[in-house]
Amino acid sequence: MHSTLRRSLLAGAAATLLLPLTACGGDSDSSSAKASTAKYKLVQNGVITAGTQAEQPPFAVTDASGNPTGFAVDLMNEAAKRLDVKVQYKTTNLQGILAGLSAGQYDIGVAGVGATPERAKQVSFTAPYYWGFTSVVTKKSGKETQLSDFDGKRVGVVSGAVQEAFIAKKMPRAKLVKFKDQTALISQLLSGGVEAIVLGGADADEYVKKQPVRIAVEQDSLQGSAFPLRRNGDPKLLKDLDAQIDAMIDDGTYVTLYKKYFHDPIAADLIKKRLHLAKQVEGTDLAPAKK
Repeated sequence: MHSTLRRSLLAGAAATLLLPLTACGGDSDSSSAKASTAKYKLVQNGVITAGTQAEQPPFAVTDASGNPTGFAVDLMNEAAKRLDVKVQYKTTNLQGILAGLSAGQYDIGVAGVGATPERAKQVSFTAPYYWGFTSVVTKKSGKETQLSDFDGKRVGVVSGAVQEAFIAKKMPRAKLVKFKDQTALISQLLSGGVEAIVLGGADADEYVKKQPVRIAVEQDSLQGSAFPLRRNGDPKLLKDLDAQIDAMIDDGTYVTLYKKYFHDPIAADLIKKRLHLAKQVEGTDLAPAKK
């Protein structure tokens, strides 16, 4: 059953993409690099190295020109611009982002990454910037309407994604099948390799728009999406990123970006985590329905 609060979360190594973000006021790249070198301890002096994904709509995708885009990317780019630093994106998959952070290859992951307690043992997280739902998706011809309808059926998930735990907890009689990324996941659903896949609600919405698939079941997500950073990285960077997201909430930039990618109300759980978000959405179509 669809809720009035909607949606959430959640490409093998491909390309390295460089996106220069110039300082406000017209400073040069060299002065920006010097400023950021002094500000933060980074993998590369003066540049935030970010692991992202090529196919995780609407959070992180590669556009026709080969540049990273999406809600998480736009949010990060705006925060970096305000901090007067540059971002260098390296495309990988979810496991690659987390492994790369642990190995010291990246400063941050820019995608829809669920901030689970297990992951928090390996990486540091900002406060959640998105909260939503989990969706079970089938081909459009599917008839399933409840989780028990998938007992004994092959259900796909991205390996290491938070939806893997959802299947284990909520769909224990389903036959779990893991794939490396969402491209493989949707391909196997369409070809009949699996009978359903489990995605974050926002990701599922994007596929429903573009592919002959349907959302069979939708349930609450257990945690929000956040930016993961290296645990041994610079704590000031994490603090400053959170401060900039808060500033974007206060000046309306966050809501503008949210409306660019989502049509559903902002989840009440996210408002609880970022309390001042409430005054930005109160009285708008982005406000969660009263219960």
